[in-house]
Amino acid sequence: MNWKKRWKKIRRGIKYPILVFFIKVFILIFRMFSRKFVLKVCSGLGKLAFILVKQERKKTIQNLTLIYGDEKSTDEIYKMAQQVFVHQALNFGDYVHTLHYTTREQFSQIVEIKGEEHLKAAYEAGKGVLSLMSHTGSWEFSAILPSVMGYKTSAITRPMPNPKINDLIVGYRQKRGMNNIGRRNAYPKLMDALGKGECLIIMIDQDTQAKGVFVDFFGHKAYTPTGAARLAMESQSPVLPMFMRRLPNNQHRFTILPPIPWKDTGSEATDLLENTKEYTKVIESVIREDPEQWVWMHERWKTTPADVELFLKRKREKEMALTIEKSV
Repeated sequence: MNWKKRWKKIRRGIKYPILVFFIKVFILIFRMFSRKFVLKVCSGLGKLAFILVKQERKKTIQNLTLIYGDEKSTDEIYKMAQQVFVHQALNFGDYVHTLHYTTREQFSQIVEIKGEEHLKAAYEAGKGVLSLMSHTGSWEFSAILPSVMGYKTSAITRPMPNPKINDLIVGYRQKRGMNNIGRRNAYPKLMDALGKGECLIIMIDQDTQAKGVFVDFFGHKAYTPTGAARLAMESQSPVLPMFMRRLPNNQHRFTILPPIPWKDTGSEATDLLENTKEYTKVIESVIREDPEQWVWMHERWKTTPADVELFLKRKREKEMALTIEKSV
C-alpha cells in the first residue's frame, strides 16, 4: 500500500467516527424540540433546498414535465416540484425525530394503519409475504412498519459509501425488528426469508442495474427490476402492495392492499414481464393519488433499451475474451 492510500485510510478512520458522533449529537438536539416545530423548520428547509440544489431541482421539473406537461402549466409544475422537496424534507424531519420509536404504540401517535387484515391473513398462511412498496410518502416508515407491527421482516438494502453511517442506519432499523440483508449473493437469503414465512420488503420503482424489463410507467417505458416477480414465482408468496401517505394534518396513513393475483401465462419470461407490469400499475396508481409525495428527482427513465443492449454486448465480449484466454 503506497503512502497516499495509507493516508486516505487513516483520514477515513478519523473522519467517519467524528462524523457519526456529530450526527448522533444532531439527532439528540433535534429531539429536544416538538415535532410540530421540527416539521415547520423542515418545510422551510425543503423550500430552501429547492432553490439551492439546482441539479436535483432540474431533474424534478424535467420528470414532472415529462408526465404532466400536457395537462399542467409551467407554473403548476414548478409548484409541484417545490412540494416534492418540501415532502422529502418533512420525511427527513419525521425520520430523525422518531428514531427512538421502536414500538407500535409509539408509532400509533403519528401513523394510522389501514388494511392490516390483508397482511395478517397472508402472513398466517406461512408462505412468506412480498411487501411491495415504493418511495412514496415517508417510505422509510413504510419499510419498518411491518416489523414494528409484530411481523418478522427482512429487507435488502444498498450499503452507503460511509460504512459508519451505514452501520448507524442499519442499527436503527434492527432496533425496530428489521433484519438487514446485504446485496452480495442476496437471492438465496431472500428465498430463505420467505421460506421462513417472513415479510420481505421489495421496492421496484427506481432505475437500477438489477436484471429487469421495460414496462409502461406513467406512459413511458421504464427499466424495472423483475426480482419481485421472480421471487413471487419461485416462492409462491403473495405480493401485497403497502404504502405510506402523509395526510394534510402531517399524520401518516399506512395502507395495505389485498394480494395482487398472479398472472400465469405458461411462459417464464412472459410471466416475469406481465406480473412486473401489474406491480408497476399498482405503484403508479398509488403515486398518482399524491404525486408530490414521490421522489421525482430520481432519474426513473434514465436507462434506455440501447443502454441495456450495449451492456449485454460488452458482457458477451468479456465472456468470449475469457473463454479464448482459457483455451490458449
